[in-house]
Amino acid sequence: MNRVKLFLILSLAILISKVSSTRLRGEIFAPQPFTKYIGKFCFNNGGNIIVDINWDYINIDTAKLLLFSDTIDNVIEKVESLSCYSKVTPSYEFNRYSNLSKVYQVKGQRDRYWYLVIQNCEKFPSKLQYDISLSNEGDQFDRFLSADQQSVPQVHTFYFILGLILILISIIWIAQYFRRNNLNGWVIESLVMIMTLSLVSIFLYTFNWVYVIYNIPPGNRYYEISNWLYIFSKNLFYLLLIYAGQGWTTSIYYNSMIRNCVNLFFIIFNIALGWSLSFIYNYQKPDIRAYNYYLDTLPGYFSYVAYGILTIYFIVCNVISYRSLNDAEPLRKTYLKIFTFVFSIYMLSPILVGIISHFVVEYMKFKVSTIMNHTFDFIFYIVLMVFFRPTAGNVLVNKLVNSCGIELKEFKNNPSNI
Repeated sequence: MNRVKLFLILSLAILISKVSSTRLRGEIFAPQPFTKYIGKFCFNNGGNIIVDINWDYINIDTAKLLLFSDTIDNVIEKVESLSCYSKVTPSYEFNRYSNLSKVYQVKGQRDRYWYLVIQNCEKFPSKLQYDISLSNEGDQFDRFLSADQQSVPQVHTFYFILGLILILISIIWIAQYFRRNNLNGWVIESLVMIMTLSLVSIFLYTFNWVYVIYNIPPGNRYYEISNWLYIFSKNLFYLLLIYAGQGWTTSIYYNSMIRNCVNLFFIIFNIALGWSLSFIYNYQKPDIRAYNYYLDTLPGYFSYVAYGILTIYFIVCNVISYRSLNDAEPLRKTYLKIFTFVFSIYMLSPILVGIISHFVVEYMKFKVSTIMNHTFDFIFYIVLMVFFRPTAGNVLVNKLVNSCGIELKEFKNNPSNI
């Protein structure tokens, strides 16, 4: 399994290393005048454009490649409504007389979106092929990416490797400590499953970059699948925290049919809501529209309410668990108070990410929301591992008990002393 993972990582690195730019490629056949939006790219302070269009192919002498910068007021609406009958002055224009043997440099004082449109307003059929290379300044990873996406592949790669390390540590704990010493390691075992799902999601995110840089259309399917997996794994982590707080592995009295149903209702509702919002605002979003964190939308604000209620429910259940502990367990009570405070912050993290994403500029939204979400996740994965570490004296790790809730021990005392 480790060899397979290593092979996949190396294969991805090789694919990326052979790319120096994002390429917009395609073919247009139109029996009449046409205006076709072909893509957008966010240039940082400096970047390059290389244009290759077969101008001499079937009746395309009058075709133009139009570039619109976001310096134009309401540029998205203007590009969306652009046609042969509604003119908008472009920021730059390429035609058959342009010198395509040179690399055109783009300079700016800040990151800017550029929107690319091919248009031919002559009333006869036309057919053309285009291959446009767009690149930014930066290292091997960043230069082929739009500025709004830069640094994200590195973050995905970092957290994928970190996740592998955490899973390896957890597996060692399970094999060498929990099972060998007959300790209850259900929380760590469940965390391994959740982190594995999270890593599959991150790998698909990372693999999606190959589709982005090679301009392969089905790439957004991988992005949406990875988003759904991410939402699923995140909510499973919420469920694990709720059960851990209710005493899943520390109390024989935790189990309640009503409480289990309420737990599952909240989690299933959150998953369904997250999947729906992600599908509508990520997968279905027109490419011309800038990225918007799916929770930073009007329906997404209802999700904030759901996360707030879930956090309150988590706290209330933990207070009930706290009161059920007797005074002879002061250390466990202290742990539960700390556990509740720390992970309440995590359960509110989607709201925090959404608020911050709302106030940053458009070309920073994707980077900020992606990096913050993964950072929160892995920080609190590590924190949970610290809470349930298999060390001597950890009151949150108990001996396994039988179905009657009685711990099985071997007594070596003299029978007369029993």
